[in-house]
Amino acid sequence: MKKLTVVALALTAAFQAQAVEVYKNDTSMLDLYGRIYAGQFFGDKKEGVDTANPNGTQDYSAKQGANQFVRFGAKAETQIQSGLKALAQYEVQMYINDSEKTISESSDNLRTRLAFAGVGADWGSVTFGRQKGAPGFLADWTDVSLSDGYGNEALGAKTDTFATNRAGSVLKYSGLFNGFQLDTSYKFDGGDTEETTSKDSDAAYGAAVAYTFPFNLSLGTAYNVGIRDKSGESDAKLWIISAKYDNKAAYAALSYADGSDFLATGTDHTGWEAALGYNFENGFGLMALWNKQEQDKAGVKKDNVDYYTLGAQYKFNKNLRVIGEYRINNLDSVAGKATANQDDFQLAARYDF
Repeated sequence: MKKLTVVALALTAAFQAQAVEVYKNDTSMLDLYGRIYAGQFFGDKKEGVDTANPNGTQDYSAKQGANQFVRFGAKAETQIQSGLKALAQYEVQMYINDSEKTISESSDNLRTRLAFAGVGADWGSVTFGRQKGAPGFLADWTDVSLSDGYGNEALGAKTDTFATNRAGSVLKYSGLFNGFQLDTSYKFDGGDTEETTSKDSDAAYGAAVAYTFPFNLSLGTAYNVGIRDKSGESDAKLWIISAKYDNKAAYAALSYADGSDFLATGTDHTGWEAALGYNFENGFGLMALWNKQEQDKAGVKKDNVDYYTLGAQYKFNKNLRVIGEYRINNLDSVAGKATANQDDFQLAARYDF
């Protein structure tokens, strides 16, 4: 009972003070953080057959309806001995889009994003659990959409995809040395993924390195291999090159990806992602994104992703902001088929603590 009381008091204090740091002394630290996000996508609905359309179909917008969730996380550090510390992080997200169903009725509502632990020192950190694989920090450079749900669609570095982003059973080393960041990771075989449409649990390994110059320019590259264990399937390979400039006001980033048998055996792809934004001192911010992915299957090439987004936000303070973002979809219509190629946009309010 005493332990529950202490936790309850800590949570209450964190929410009342809107502070991240809950507890800290000479040897231990506990931070709590979170986000409340209330968004809504608007666009053309899929309506089936349209007799007025020469193709007999109605094209539609890919994103529709509510996009609302609560995110909560905790970070902890404890000194083991001089120069060596234990560290851990946990992060969970609950979707609250359309109903008040219990978790047992809709298990997809609650998702564990991060859950890892390890040790850290001047030489870097070694952690194990559900976390980002080595290429993840490079993919983040262009995953900077103001609203939730846009971006991070062209490179192929996604959640539960050969540990190129968040994944389970990942062993990772990460170190910072005089402007260099070096990450290496290995994902062990086994276990289901976060995505209910995919049960790919193959092992993977990767490495990423980046250097940040004194004038705010960063350059990096990553290489990742997914080890497919089914007969007749080729290993999934992904190479990323990235650059970004960030002086806290202006932001620009560009990433290129080349995938071999990455999306599926026999399917190669190239991907481009770009971001350009600016934050004004009065709280206004602007961001434009570009995502384009071309797939090559048996010599047949087609665009799978091709869009721009234009976004704006206003920060009332460090906690609360409102966001509007519009997506211009450049995908072509497909004869005789309803295609998700129409524009859409999102309005949202976001509170961070």
